[in-house]
Amino acid sequence: MSSTISETDLRRMLDAVSPDAERSPGPEMPEQVLSSVADLIPCTSVTYFEYRPDTVEVLTVQACDLRSFPPVTDETGALFIEAYWDCVACSNPTASGQFVVPWQDFYSDRAFNQLLMSEYFRVMEFWHELVVSLPSRPGRERRMLLTRDRRDAPFSERDRLVMTLLRPHLADIRDRVESHVNPVPDLTPRQVELLRHVAAGRTNMQISRRLNVSHNTVRKHLENIFARLDAHSRTEAVARASSLLAS
Repeated sequence: MSSTISETDLRRMLDAVSPDAERSPGPEMPEQVLSSVADLIPCTSVTYFEYRPDTVEVLTVQACDLRSFPPVTDETGALFIEAYWDCVACSNPTASGQFVVPWQDFYSDRAFNQLLMSEYFRVMEFWHELVVSLPSRPGRERRMLLTRDRRDAPFSERDRLVMTLLRPHLADIRDRVESHVNPVPDLTPRQVELLRHVAAGRTNMQISRRLNVSHNTVRKHLENIFARLDAHSRTEAVARASSLLAS
């Protein structure tokens, strides 16, 4: 990246992810963290949200708006979903090879204006968007979005660099918020043992041989584990119970 950040920026970045900022209220992301990001990178809004990428169903959202925006209605929601799949900058921003991207990485102004997504941006009264893709567990996407108005300058390489450096810290903060809201349910020692075999990539048959139990017993254990963890796949169960498996 052909950009630098100042010592002042570094101090403000540390403040943004400090323990004091992390302790501020906020159901999905501490409010002071969001407002500090907005101070670091002047914008009209900073939003954290989590959604299912296959259906674009929003699971959690929290916004720090620096001005008023039109409310999201059924019509604007439908417009976004219709526009989403044809806009690579929204549906697959990491295709650029980076985790912090503006739509300008994919489109010229003229090309973006021809997309249906540009109509959604107009309806919602913003124009520039910086997408920060955060590490997520399988079946979910976690993002932070920064927006600016049409009259504002596009996001710069300095803005991208700041958010790239903040990205792992923001993900850690979100993980801690989620662990407080949704603590990992207790598993029995036997379930933890079985899940460690799953994490090692072993099949149900291989696990049954190692534990000297039937294949059906392994399957039933996994069903109970999935239910306890609210997981829908082996990978998601391992990710959800990572703290238990590490102990």
